Amino acid sequence: MNTVISNKTGETLEIAKRILYSVKVLSIGLFIPFLFLFGITYRQHAAMPENGIHISNPSNTVTENTTVDLGKILTDSNS
Repeated sequence: MNTVISNKTGETLEIAKRILYSVKVLSIGLFIPFLFLFGITYRQHAAMPENGIHISNPSNTVTENTTVDLGKILTDSNS
């Protein structure tokens, strides 16, 4: 359904609305890919250098051998 506009002010206003809508769509269409590219390239080289990583075994580890007796049936008070 087309809108019939009879005066110049209405035509100008309608054209301005259409241009504004087109600018909104274009800006969103360009903004989303920009955010994607910015997100995958931002701080890409700020990773920790290899010489800053130190991995060592803990010196005082306590190991306990725990066993479970599956043959024993526990009562409700012990479970």
